[in-house]
Order: sequence, then structure tokens, then C-alpha cells
Amino acid sequence: VYIASSSVTALSTRTSFVITGGTGRIGTAVATHLLKQRHNDSIRIILAGRNPEKGQKAVNEVLRACSSTENHPSVEWQYVEDVWDFSKVLPLADQADCFIHTAGPYLNQQPVPLQAAIASTRCKAYVDVSDPLDYLDASLKLSNEAADSQTTCLLCAGAFPGMSNVLAMEAASCIDGRVRDLRFNYFTAGLGGSGSVNLEITNLGFGEPQAQFEKGNLRLYKNLSGRLLGKVDFYLQDEEKSTAAQERIGRQTVFAWPFPESATVARELAISGDSSAAMGTAPDVWNTMLGILVDIVPRKWWKFAKFSKFLANFSEPLVKLTDAFLEETHGMRVDVVGENDKSVSIVQAHESFRTCVGQSCAEFALDLISFPGKGGVQLPEQRYRDDTGRRRIISKLTSTPGTLGYTGAVTVSEAPAPSDLDRALQQANTAEMA
Repeated sequence: VYIASSSVTALSTRTSFVITGGTGRIGTAVATHLLKQRHNDSIRIILAGRNPEKGQKAVNEVLRACSSTENHPSVEWQYVEDVWDFSKVLPLADQADCFIHTAGPYLNQQPVPLQAAIASTRCKAYVDVSDPLDYLDASLKLSNEAADSQTTCLLCAGAFPGMSNVLAMEAASCIDGRVRDLRFNYFTAGLGGSGSVNLEITNLGFGEPQAQFEKGNLRLYKNLSGRLLGKVDFYLQDEEKSTAAQERIGRQTVFAWPFPESATVARELAISGDSSAAMGTAPDVWNTMLGILVDIVPRKWWKFAKFSKFLANFSEPLVKLTDAFLEETHGMRVDVVGENDKSVSIVQAHESFRTCVGQSCAEFALDLISFPGKGGVQLPEQRYRDDTGRRRIISKLTSTPGTLGYTGAVTVSEAPAPSDLDRALQQANTAEMA
């Protein structure tokens, strides 16, 4: 069952992209950017999901956004009962040259879509926007199978994680010697246009351990996620290319959240000190409320999918109401400090978080098709460790429509941690010992 647009070129001649979660806000953003970037090519996009009504709306949304494309691309919806069922998702993978998996949450799941892409008779490229560490570890174990089938696979291929991982590697390349400390800080106004599933994913994260490095070793903080870490400047002082970020974002409150890059990039760089990852939102009252909820609600409750989903559904109307008065602005700041105390920072900002994630995922997918390598499963910091590949993808990621600014790697006098990070770590330690 599918809903298709009119087309003029035989499907067999087209590069075919299958997007699971294709009717969601991120899935349609990926599809839109793919069409705009490949407007001179004839491509086929399949948006996979469970709801026919949403499927038709998603197809229409993508076609409207790309109404100026010259080659009348094929965009269609196809039904998939369960993206986590191998037998259901393999037929989709067999239609794909590139399989793009955006149907989260990924927590407590096995990498079935990745397994289907590897097993497919056709698919040679796979990307997703996964983030739980357990999911990533299970996916990386499939690297030999992917290499045997010559399928090139990239995990965490969004904005954060994704672009942020690559920017961290770029900043680290400017450090003379070994990296000591590594920090990721993110900002999104409201939901950033990403859809209500992002609320559920955020809530689930509060029940997960925060994986980050402490004195050169990986540590799982059981009571850190969700704690307020204080303020972060999402701009670089006297840096013209971050002026828009300073005006649109400025200095914001952030809270700890278990982004995997604070562990995986730190591991790739073999840092000798500490790492951290945090995010903030607007209006600032949401940060305060989340901090209070995390203090009140037992950690184990957040682990229950039904509880996190209930809380997401309960708060969704109020969040959407406030979002109506907010922009979708997104920003990130990545700081790397060397053992020699040299500090390098990068700031990137975009007018829409949802669009930035979709654009980033699409650019990673296009890069895999153009530069496939020998197959295997990798994280962004692994695939783009070399200067040539890294700067090739950075040039694409940081020049997408809607980008407000990108500073590049800038040597700064200091790269301070979030203002209350030490206090939050002490609180987390005390809670663990209680």
C-alpha cells in the first residue's frame, strides 16, 4: 500500500532512499533536503510509517517544499507495521540504495533496521539518528557483517549527536598534543520544531546513567542526568561569525543529558581529563521545571516508557502553546582543552533545530553514497577522523539553508565549563552514596 506522486522516469534508474519515521517531523525534513540537494537527479523517496493519513500529509508536505524541483521526483508513502521487526523492515531495505532510520526512540531496542540494511540485496548505505550507548555498542558489533556485505553504515548522523561529533574532532585537530577536556553544550528553543516524540526521548534520558569521562576514565553517573548545570555562552566573544548566535541565543541555562558523544568522542580522542554533555531550552522556566521534576521523581520511574510517554503527553499541549510564540532556534558549542591548556571552541547556530537535524542526516547520507569506502559500521568521529573527509562534510553541514553562523575552530583564552557543573557533580556523587 502506498501513496505516490506522478513521475516521468523509470524507478529502476533512480537512487532510492527509504526513510523510516518518514511521516515524522525529522523524516520529512530529511526528505525535503535530499530532494533539494539532488534536484538535478532523478531520485525516489519512500516515507515509511504506519498511518496512511499522516503518510499522505507527509508526501504532500515534502512535494510542496520542493515544488521548484525540475525532474518531478517520486515521493511516496509505504506502510510498515513495525520498524523493529526484521521480517517487516527487510522488504523496505530491499527497495533502498540508502536506508535512513529516524523512527525513535531507540532506547531498549536492538538495531533491527541496521541488520535489515546489511542483509538487504540492494542497500549499500545506512544512516540513523540513534543515541543510546547500548544501542550504539550493539550496532558497532555488526561492523564486520556490514563490511562483508559492502554496506557503509553511519550511526548518530544528526545534528547532536552527529555534526557535533565531527566539530569536536575538528577542534581537537587544532590542539598541539593530547586532549584533556571535552565539552558539548546544546540549545533548542522549545521543541525546535522536532515533534512531540522529542519530549518522550528527553524524559527517558532522565532515567539513564550519564556516561562521561572523569580523569581519563569512563564513568557512569547514575544521578546526574537532568541536573541543572548553570549557564553557558552560546557564542564566542568578539567573534563576528557568532554574532547571530549571540543575538538569537546568548547565554542560556543547561542541564545534563546522556548524549553519547561525551563518551564516544572522548574515547576516540583518548582524553586524559573530563568530558560533559548538556542541553538547554527556552523559555528558561522549562529548564527550572525539569530540574525540579528530576529531583522529585525517582530515577527508576523515568526508565518506564509508559511513565515517560504519559508525562510527555501531559505536557505536550502546554509545550506546543509556548512553542507557538517561540522560534525553533538551535545552537551548539563544542569546547576542547589540551593538556597544554590550549583551548579551542566552535559555535554553530541554525534557525531551526528540526531542519538542522534533517539537513545534517541528509548530508551524511549523500556523503556515504558519494564516498562509500569499504563498508562497516562507524560513528561520525571515526568516519571523519581524517582531515580530508572531515572538512568535506563540515563544509556541507555548516552551509545549509537556515544556518545562522559557524565560527570554525577558534583558539580562545579560556573555554569555561557550565557555571554550576562542579556543584552538580558533587550533588550527583552525594546522591549515589546515599
